Amino acid sequence: MPNVNAVLNEQIRRLARREISANTKKTKKASAHYRRDIAALKRQVSQLHKLVRMLQSQVPDQPPAPPAEVIQKARLRVAGLKSDRARLGLSAKDYGRLLGVSALTIYSWENGKTKPRRSQLPKIVSVRGIGKREALERLGLSRPNPAERTVAGPPAAKARKRGKFKQTAEQLIASLLQGRKSLKTSAINSAWKKQGRAGNADNTLSLMVQARKLKRARVKGERGSRYSMA
Repeated sequence: MPNVNAVLNEQIRRLARREISANTKKTKKASAHYRRDIAALKRQVSQLHKLVRMLQSQVPDQPPAPPAEVIQKARLRVAGLKSDRARLGLSAKDYGRLLGVSALTIYSWENGKTKPRRSQLPKIVSVRGIGKREALERLGLSRPNPAERTVAGPPAAKARKRGKFKQTAEQLIASLLQGRKSLKTSAINSAWKKQGRAGNADNTLSLMVQARKLKRARVKGERGSRYSMA
């Protein structure tokens, strides 16, 4: 006669194994799925690390921020901004790139139309005292040849190119408006491009408005502005 206890224990173990297998099957399947997801995430993180290292190698090191007490004692003068830009031999566009602003903002500061915000003071202070070489390195530009570039002036090649036009940019705009009540921005830019000039006339128009040589009026419901002689 078989041992009842042994048979009963074997039956209990068999049922337990079956129950455990049924309960862990879903867990094993989910675990395999999670392992695949984790492996994919690791590959993505590795690729992102490589991308970050590549981008960091292309961006020049940012200069250290000046001490807080230096920023608080800093005084901004219109003449100081102009002389600093002239000392570095930079255009308003390149000088603005150093400070993280546009060329029009630089002109507005130098003309006393606006003042830098408090948050812009650290960058302005950090640029003071740097040399031409360091300024060009921050801009990612090669060192200019003294024979090709004058202080705060354009390269000689660009100066020669501008010489092919019989009129200056302001003279062209003034001649277009002569005898007319006003002209839209698109019409002025069209005439600008017909002469073979690079870019558009927006920058010159803004400078002439700031110098009060032109009047600008917004066109309701349309893009652009209308300009007339002041």
